Amino acid sequence: MNKKELIKYLNENSTGKVAGRKEIRGNDIFISSSNDHKHFRLTRFGKELVEKHFKSYKIVLGSEKKIETGNDLLTLDKYMLTPYYLSRGTLLIYEESVAAELLLLDSDLNQWVTNKKFYG
Repeated sequence: MNKKELIKYLNENSTGKVAGRKEIRGNDIFISSSNDHKHFRLTRFGKELVEKHFKSYKIVLGSEKKIETGNDLLTLDKYMLTPYYLSRGTLLIYEESVAAELLLLDSDLNQWVTNKKFYG
């Protein structure tokens, strides 16, 4: 599912107003709405809205596995092709297969990114 399809689904299945508008826009849901097929990091509002419609998988990151630099975040954003929300040592993902991959790697994001780079 790309961003446009997700936003269309949320607009069709949600009620209420957002910032005085009835429709939801890409900038309401995603941190970056510049590309339809990447940069799926959610805003806090996006997380709350997506959680109402989709199952989330919570990945708790250990202290040695946290994202520490902007470069780590950019790399994660490059390879994560599903909506996700990142907050202080916790990663919420809305795709079961990605969550399973991370759990099999003991929530090690660096190893997950390395695998994505290698098998790509």
